[in-house]
Amino acid sequence: MTRWIFFDLGSTLIDETDCIEFRATETLKQAGAPSKEEFYRQMEYVASVNMLPYKDTVKKFGLEKVRWPKELEKLYPESLDVLQSLHGRYKLGIIANQSAGTEERLVQFGIRDYFDIIVSSAEEGVAKPDKRIFELALQRAGCTAAESCMVGDRLDNDIAPAAEMGMYTVWVRQGWFGKGNADIARFKPDYTVDRISDVIGIFFKILR
Repeated sequence: MTRWIFFDLGSTLIDETDCIEFRATETLKQAGAPSKEEFYRQMEYVASVNMLPYKDTVKKFGLEKVRWPKELEKLYPESLDVLQSLHGRYKLGIIANQSAGTEERLVQFGIRDYFDIIVSSAEEGVAKPDKRIFELALQRAGCTAAESCMVGDRLDNDIAPAAEMGMYTVWVRQGWFGKGNADIARFKPDYTVDRISDVIGIFFKILR
């Protein structure tokens, strides 16, 4: 029986579309940059083979990475409904690679009170896919891997380490990492959904 649901943040609960667009636009201002169409075509390919869409594309064209515009992050419209529906039925937590100040940002988004545990890489000094960050979350939750589920957009950072530990996994195909290919991944997700709102059906009907 699933007791705990752990969520990633970026491209899972938080919409990063504007952040990616900003990064691409600023990157393409550099000397020697390809056309926007070519840049995005390369990102699509890189994502489809489970590599890092932006970072590996920038490297491919010999460009410099542009800062991440955290101020452009916003909640997916459905995220609040998902948390409201699951809160009280399950214990909810966060396992995320984030810069310092994760809890404060969750307060700003209006969703802090839905989470019993927040485990963020900047505060803990360990980042996904290192399994130690998952072990830390399970320890604080007081539950086993078999009693928990990880929900995230990345096959490499969210699904693989959680599955290897014995957690249930839900891959949310949002954002650029949602364009990956589960068929060639080291670990396949237990469930796959196209948007965050679809996880409600999984937890109400399947993982009870």
